[in-house]
Amino acid sequence: MAPEAEEPWILVTNDDGVDSPALVPLLRRLSLIAPVRAVVPASERSWASKVLSRFGQLEARQLQREEFGVWVLEGYPADCANLGMHTLFPSRPTLVVSGVNIGTNTGLAYFLSSGTVGAAIEGALAGRAALAFSVELKAEDYARWRQHREAGVPALWENAAQVAGEIAAEVWRAGLPEGAALLNVNMPAQVSPHTPRRFAALTPTCYGSFFAPGQEVNRFAYHLSGLQVEDPEGQGDIAALNRGEVALTPIRLALDAPVESADRRRFERP
Repeated sequence: MAPEAEEPWILVTNDDGVDSPALVPLLRRLSLIAPVRAVVPASERSWASKVLSRFGQLEARQLQREEFGVWVLEGYPADCANLGMHTLFPSRPTLVVSGVNIGTNTGLAYFLSSGTVGAAIEGALAGRAALAFSVELKAEDYARWRQHREAGVPALWENAAQVAGEIAAEVWRAGLPEGAALLNVNMPAQVSPHTPRRFAALTPTCYGSFFAPGQEVNRFAYHLSGLQVEDPEGQGDIAALNRGEVALTPIRLALDAPVESADRRRFERP
């Protein structure tokens, strides 16, 4: 007799690692929708985009985070998504949820750099509905997290998890927005279940130097500067967040540009 098909389930990952204070609240909310399984990096892997560990071997182990068993991987967010979808479990997930990221992933430059988004893209490339969630922190709360890994602001994680759970439930029920491969969601620091939610474009952004000279010769350290935002009409996700709204950005993965006849004459050869 053939084995029964496994119940549909949700794969959860992040780029902030197993000690993220946002992880367990999110797992609790998503478990109200369907069974959840989590595969997350052993340590923070921010700004990793969609890096995959091509060489060497990945070590995965299972830990207990309160009532949830969580798989912890010595790798990157996209590694976690791929291993969780294809290798660790007897069936593939119906939905891939990445986050809730500590800090926002608004604007093109940060979007392309985000490990949270990279894991969601890995899910989308495998044909799964995928969601990337991020939440803004007040400057002092973010500094405390970066310097001391102190969780703080517990109400924020609960509120962000509730909003993420409601959006995930809608995607579980009726799918992603039409034409989207994934949905990028950014929440303001004061987010609550009553915060307005608005569709917003991915704001065109770019930045200058990513590094500054260190104290020793020929050594350089992270120091982002020159972030530029091009959104004069306030239609993008950054403007939505600044208005105190949850920014919902449907993302397509069709990256090729249309080719004009003049460019065909310039570049093509018979």
